[in-house]
Amino acid sequence: MASGNAEPLPPIALPTCVRWAEHDVLFPYAGTDRLGETFTDLDLARFDGVGHFPHREDPDRAAAEIARFFDRLAPVTR
Repeated sequence: MASGNAEPLPPIALPTCVRWAEHDVLFPYAGTDRLGETFTDLDLARFDGVGHFPHREDPDRAAAEIARFFDRLAPVTR
């Protein structure tokens, strides 16, 4: 079994969207406190009113959040 600490990895500089469920009992929202150390272009928001599977509990809102993120990256000319 390995012991000790691994060398830190460089930060990820790509735009990253994270929507963390408010009522996720497996991974509480408090676990987001250090994501900014890994992702330098982080779009983080709490996904209120849902548990561990927001894409199943509120699929329309999840799809809208994903679409907004991609629209911000590459707006479509209409």
